[in-house]
Amino acid sequence: MATSDIVGLLRADLADPSAERFTDEILKRCVLKSVFPVARDLGAQMSVSCGEITPEPQGETLEILLLQARIEACRYMRAATANAFSFSSGDKKVDKTSQPEHWAKLEADLTATYRQRLHEIRPEAGQDNYIFTPRELRPVICEQGIDLETVI
Repeated sequence: MATSDIVGLLRADLADPSAERFTDEILKRCVLKSVFPVARDLGAQMSVSCGEITPEPQGETLEILLLQARIEACRYMRAATANAFSFSSGDKKVDKTSQPEHWAKLEADLTATYRQRLHEIRPEAGQDNYIFTPRELRPVICEQGIDLETVI
């Protein structure tokens, strides 16, 4: 599937059909940044070559990819609005200082949705304790004069 096709779907999900907030390049970058984390979380093989994602994401994989791309778009907007301003002149006032906070809340909501959806697809992957540790892990403390071969 071409990233341009996914950008169209992502633009619809972000309620930006006329490209007022996001350019195609920004959304394409959001999609590309999402491919590898989604592939890792789903335990799938996906790659990007010449602007195409292979194998073509479909069904739940496509929906999870779009969800992660929306999270990346929120991160972009948080950075873009970090220097928002407040201005007043006479009876007119413009205050854009709360924009980063609103994007952060949307990002948090989408991240929670992503974790929930991921947990539905792969129950072992959607939890905070997703890091696996070996069962027979024993720390080795070395002191001067002790032979490591006798410890192990």
